[in-house]
Amino acid sequence: MKILIVEDEVHIAKHLSQVVCRIIGEDVKPPHICFSLNHALEFISKNAIDLLLLDLNLSGKDGFETLKLMVSKPFHVIVVSAHVEKAIEAYEYGVLDFVPKPFSEDRLRQSFKRLSGKMDRPLPSTIKNFIVKKKNKLEIIKEEKVLFFEAYGHYSKIHLKDKSTVVYDKPLIALESLLDNRFERVHKCFIVKMTAIKNIEIFAGGKYFLEINNGVKVRVGRDKYKQIKEKWLS
Repeated sequence: MKILIVEDEVHIAKHLSQVVCRIIGEDVKPPHICFSLNHALEFISKNAIDLLLLDLNLSGKDGFETLKLMVSKPFHVIVVSAHVEKAIEAYEYGVLDFVPKPFSEDRLRQSFKRLSGKMDRPLPSTIKNFIVKKKNKLEIIKEEKVLFFEAYGHYSKIHLKDKSTVVYDKPLIALESLLDNRFERVHKCFIVKMTAIKNIEIFAGGKYFLEINNGVKVRVGRDKYKQIKEKWLS
């Protein structure tokens, strides 16, 4: 796992790195630390990372402009910040977790459990915005417009109510950690919003499909059919 810490207070950054090392174990490379947003962006442009630990207040920079930029990238973001009043808004933009300062090792361990999928999924209405890059600009896609997600190489496609699609820089496995239980992984290639299902169709040979509200049909894995049917009918 490749981890980047972005924190402009040196003693906090070093302490956070030490705690992370205790959590992930000595056999994993220690986190890289950047003390400014510019250095972080330069590092990310040259290095692939899996996780970013981000402070929202970086030398007077607009924390949420920074956050929007970071959550649009193909890695998870955990915010570590004293501005707890910003937690709900941070979750709405798709962060994996929000750890208040001063942080404890136990609290940070919870975040890493969520990263590994060992914690419960978020409560409903957690993520409300998906930040995507279009023509070198960031665009906000409201969750209410989303019907389902489709695997697209190392990324995902977001399918919207108007039948248009946008590319999202996170893969389906990363999305599963962010999405609440209104969404279900119905196939290795699809995550669907349960309220977007219009009908379930069964074909010869044990093939199952979901008809989505916009008329598109999505394949359902055989091992998922019973679970999805029960949840949809409940």
